Amino acid sequence: MVACKPASAQQLGHWGEYVVEFTDYGGDCENGKPMPNVDFSDLETVEDEDGNGFLTGKIVFKSEYNDPIELKVYTERQKQGAWTAGEISRDVLNMCPLLTAPSEPWHLFTSAMKHQECPFPANHEETFDMLPLGDINMQFPDTFAGNWRLFAEVTTPREGVKVTECMRIGFLIKET
Repeated sequence: MVACKPASAQQLGHWGEYVVEFTDYGGDCENGKPMPNVDFSDLETVEDEDGNGFLTGKIVFKSEYNDPIELKVYTERQKQGAWTAGEISRDVLNMCPLLTAPSEPWHLFTSAMKHQECPFPANHEETFDMLPLGDINMQFPDTFAGNWRLFAEVTTPREGVKVTECMRIGFLIKET
């Protein structure tokens, strides 16, 4: 669970405390693109007795991920029972020079990795030992509360061919 604050008190008329609850890790995008060939099966989030979240375990890059690594992120949100295009999206032409940039949302994870630059060879492993997840400062209006799906498409060259893989992550934004 990740704690968040809404965009601004002026927009909302009040401040609220929000949490992002992940409901579905690593689902198929249902668009014909294969899942990323990264094994997350030994990775889990755990909470201590105070409710603080931690990431522990390992990931294994089963295939190589070469420079450039393109990232396309887009969302869907559930409105009146139907999934519609979400307001959040981002295209990154090459993640490699941004892996260790503190302003990037993946910095929490990549800063804890032993290998922090491209390429990532096949069978490369990264281990996380109780990495504190903490509160992530995200800003959004209270109208964003509800069910969401984030789609992450990763494109990388392998043996001279661009390969695109896709993973879905479901989450719920709710007021505490």
